[in-house]
Amino acid sequence: MSVIRYIPVAVLAAIVALTGCGSGTEPILIPIPDETREAVMVDVTTGSIGDPSAFDIITGESVRTDQFSGWDFVFQIAEDGSALWWPRSAIIEEDEDSGLLLVSRGFDDLLEAPEDGYVQLESVPVAVGDVFAARSRRDPALGNLRCRRYAKVEILDVDTVEGTVSFRHLVNPNCEQRKLVPGAED
Repeated sequence: MSVIRYIPVAVLAAIVALTGCGSGTEPILIPIPDETREAVMVDVTTGSIGDPSAFDIITGESVRTDQFSGWDFVFQIAEDGSALWWPRSAIIEEDEDSGLLLVSRGFDDLLEAPEDGYVQLESVPVAVGDVFAARSRRDPALGNLRCRRYAKVEILDVDTVEGTVSFRHLVNPNCEQRKLVPGAED
C-alpha cells in the first residue's frame, strides 16, 4: 500500500479543516475586562523604594522600578508641587512607543483610544478628574513584533503632601486594539 495515494486526501482534509475554522489572519481576541481597576503610585523621587512609583499597562499593575524594568509611566511631584506623569519614552531613549494623551471626554465616554497624538518625550501634568488615553511600550514577550496595549485612565486623587496619585484604569489586553469598552470581545 503506497502512502503517496493518500497525499491528495490529506491535503484536501487540511484545506477543509483550515477554511472551516475561519480566516487564519483574524486574531483571537481576549475580552476586555468588565470592571475597571484602581491603582496607586508614589513619587519616584521621594517615595519609599518599597512602594510602586510606575505603572505597567501590559499587566495593568503598579510596579516598583527597582524590581521591574517593564513599565510605561512613572509618577513625580515636581519641585513646584505639580503632579507629573513621565512616559517611558521620555526617560528611556530606546523605547519610543509608550505615551499619554489627555482627552476631553469622560472616562466612560472614551470608547476607543486615539491612534496618535500621544505625548511621549516630556512629562504630562495630572490633576483630579483628568482622563487619559495611554499606550504601552512594545510587549517584550513578543520580540520585534509591534504589540502595544491601550488603556484609559482617570485620576481619582493626587496627594502632593504624601506624594501619591490614585487612579482607575481599563486596559485592552489585545495587541494594537484600541477599543476601550468594558466586556467587549472585538
